[in-house]
Amino acid sequence: MTTYFRLHPSDEDPGDLLGPDNQRSKPWGGADHGPCDKCGQTGRTTYRCESCKADAADPQCAFCSGRVEFEGECPTCKGSGEISDSERDGVSVFPDADALYRYMLRRDADMDGQTLVELEGRKADDVDFDADEGALLVHPTRIVRSARIDEGRIGELRRDVAA
Repeated sequence: MTTYFRLHPSDEDPGDLLGPDNQRSKPWGGADHGPCDKCGQTGRTTYRCESCKADAADPQCAFCSGRVEFEGECPTCKGSGEISDSERDGVSVFPDADALYRYMLRRDADMDGQTLVELEGRKADDVDFDADEGALLVHPTRIVRSARIDEGRIGELRRDVAA
């Protein structure tokens, strides 16, 4: 079974993600209604797979199937140019921990008080608001493990993201 990664507050039980009522995602740091700021109302955007971009293109990649970078329908407005929903079906995840860390670093996100959660799940039919950056939506079926975030690895990736 494929596993995925996400950050979760250290003081909360990651097992809560298994409850269907907790399997919803909202946009982070952007508009949730109105003109789409991601695509400039064109309905199209460039998708970049952080997992395959950093390593080698992987035809088995859950995100890009080895395409690495490609043009597609904007995930935020679903191609309409207007954001009409503020919630999506599924839990936001990344196919590997490094891609998740890079995503958070590009946003200068505070990762203090977070735990890295590895989980199994089935892909949701919906699309993540940040799918163009490698985020996927899944319905978790099992928590594989929960661990401290790797500060050393984040330091290494911080240099790469800055370059």
